[in-house]
Amino acid sequence: MPSPGALNLPAPPPGRTGWPWTAGPYAPGPGSLDGARWPRISVVTPSLNQGRFLEQTIRSVLLQGYPDVEYIVIDGGSTDESVEVIRRYEDRLAYWVSEPDRGQSHAINKGFAIATGQIMCWLNSDDFLMPGALRTVAESLAGGGAFAVVGHALKVYADGRPPHLLEGRFEGLPRLLRFWKGYTMHQPSIFWRREVFEKVGFLDESQHYIMDYDYWVRIARHFDFANVDRVLACATYHEGAKTGDGYESYHRELERNAPRFWGSPMKVPFWRLQSSLMAHLVLRSLAGAFRPLASRGVLQSGRPLRRVGAFLKRRKSLG
Repeated sequence: MPSPGALNLPAPPPGRTGWPWTAGPYAPGPGSLDGARWPRISVVTPSLNQGRFLEQTIRSVLLQGYPDVEYIVIDGGSTDESVEVIRRYEDRLAYWVSEPDRGQSHAINKGFAIATGQIMCWLNSDDFLMPGALRTVAESLAGGGAFAVVGHALKVYADGRPPHLLEGRFEGLPRLLRFWKGYTMHQPSIFWRREVFEKVGFLDESQHYIMDYDYWVRIARHFDFANVDRVLACATYHEGAKTGDGYESYHRELERNAPRFWGSPMKVPFWRLQSSLMAHLVLRSLAGAFRPLASRGVLQSGRPLRRVGAFLKRRKSLG
């Protein structure tokens, strides 16, 4: 296996070991596409002042050992060490720029506008791919099979806590629309074919937190996602991330914008979804109101809580 140095990659910072630092490029074994042309995969990384994570992200793409990857980095005019990091790898990038933009979605769209790959994705600058991820994606999407794929992700913590597996699975558009019941589609482990992009178009730049959910819904209206039982990427959790508040802002924006995904309010499905979400919000508020009472010992017998719990369980089973 060749070393990172053999690929003309800079040496990793002191103390960094393992993937994607001292581990060499992923060496794929025999696969279903051997002897055939591998589809080009375009990876777009948006970034703004994420220099402490960006090098890991870049190396995880360049060390994939994939024969045709088009890597595009769109920096929003960072004032930290990000540009210095990008310049160390610029000879391996298809394109990069550092200039002010209108936010994360705009940066991704700028990358999509120049991407030429048959397969597309975006990888945020604080996330990184697992070894062999692009090969797995190519084998799943090439040859007229699936149009989009969902894999698992690993949630890693910048503070050193043990990682947590985030299982990824597409369960159909109806389930996706009922996001309050839980949906498991994790952005860094989702990829799609160019035909999908040509049909669905660019990200909605008016969405700050939920542009990924919006995109999955728009895709799911025309295509199914295939589920890949493999960890494809790692999502880094840190306080400076957009979801560093425990996804509270993300869920608030999702709940506020939910009706825009439900179709015409003149049709029954819209009001079924509206009723289900309202019931969820009311029950969540009731459950939250009882917790402080229980913690103070007010509900010592536990009977009121058991009754609420039984009611919530029945309501959940009814959808």
